[in-house]
Amino acid sequence: MLFFLIGMPGVGKTYWGRQIAAAYNCHFVDLDEYIVKQEGQTIKSIFESKGEAAFRLIEQQCLSGLIVDAQSDAIVACGGGTPCFHENLSLMKEAGKVIYLESGLDYLLRNLNNELETRPLLKETPNIRERLELLLSQRQQNYLQADYILQTENISLTTFDEIIQSCINRL
Repeated sequence: MLFFLIGMPGVGKTYWGRQIAAAYNCHFVDLDEYIVKQEGQTIKSIFESKGEAAFRLIEQQCLSGLIVDAQSDAIVACGGGTPCFHENLSLMKEAGKVIYLESGLDYLLRNLNNELETRPLLKETPNIRERLELLLSQRQQNYLQADYILQTENISLTTFDEIIQSCINRL
């Protein structure tokens, strides 16, 4: 089964994805890293040279390819905007379970403090808090359609264990 982690930039999708994959001895894929490998350039470079619209098409193609090529259980950490474009959320829900990692803005700001240069939608933003608030207001209706919603400040591997066991028991 595929488990897709979605949520805002800085919420910990990659961190938790790696933790869960290690705990369950399953494959981990960071969608952004997958895109970089497929395209041969960084996300930042794709945004700068082709723009966000072109990036979102590449992202959708890579997500589709990743789903088709998946041969075993995997945890997939998606980009913050992934579920908001090109029917990606429906595609993820058809292929597996979607888990929304939700958090407050202070938590996101603490996590993003040293990563702004690598975040195309946040770099060169005069007020990061306002930008995050805007992104969240634009994306939240998509995030809330996830199969599971977890508050990041309160999660642990045990929390994911309950979700994964519940999904396995439904098969």
